[in-house]
Amino acid sequence: MGKDIRIAVRVTAREKDKIQAKARKCGLSTTEYVKQRALGYEPKGIPPDALFVCLEKLSELESKTNSPELDEEINAVLKQITAEFLLPGKG
Repeated sequence: MGKDIRIAVRVTAREKDKIQAKARKCGLSTTEYVKQRALGYEPKGIPPDALFVCLEKLSELESKTNSPELDEEINAVLKQITAEFLLPGKG
């Protein structure tokens, strides 16, 4: 389905700057940031690289274990971290 409908919003120069700064902080275009906010989502800021290093290490641990229980626990932690720090929250 094509996106052919446009919504125009008038803002002050200061409001525009503030919206653009928040979008950049989340790694989103201004359009995507405003759309997510309008649809009730709260985009997250870009997490530090250290978080991705830790996620990679957890993922490596999961592939090295022979315990289904430990695999399950690691997988649950990975999902929780992803939800808390990477996915936009519904507010």
